[in-house]
Amino acid sequence: MWYWILWLLIAIWVLLDAKKRRNNMIGWPIGTFLLGVIVLPVYLAKRNLKPNEVREGGTAWNVLKYFMVFWTLSIAASAVGALIDTGSMISESDDAAEQFGMAIGAGIGLVGLFIVWFIVALIALILGLFLRKSSVVEKGPTGKLAEQYGAESVQA
Repeated sequence: MWYWILWLLIAIWVLLDAKKRRNNMIGWPIGTFLLGVIVLPVYLAKRNLKPNEVREGGTAWNVLKYFMVFWTLSIAASAVGALIDTGSMISESDDAAEQFGMAIGAGIGLVGLFIVWFIVALIALILGLFLRKSSVVEKGPTGKLAEQYGAESVQA
């Protein structure tokens, strides 16, 4: 339940941000709500830049960078949720052996969660290093904001 509430709030933020930046105000929020950890990094890497904003490294680098931020936050939130659930189950149990088993199971689950996070993080890091283009520097305003401010999109 908390997952949908969190991504609904983030989708509302994307809606407001897309409106300010003159991006697609329907597609990005819906995509963020349904596939947040995938769509939100793409949005952040491709959204129109405001004046004085700079984005470096190219689209692929920025997508992977933002993906890792939200992937890490999602895994951390999942770990905290699992610990809270395990704690409540342990406190409801009267059998010491059962409590000990739940604690061991929670530990194994957290190690598994860390391994999944680490494998994805390592793949994203390796891909990011290969795809990063240090020569690509975007300076705002870009896209429809460039038209609004009467400037041209600058990309070196």
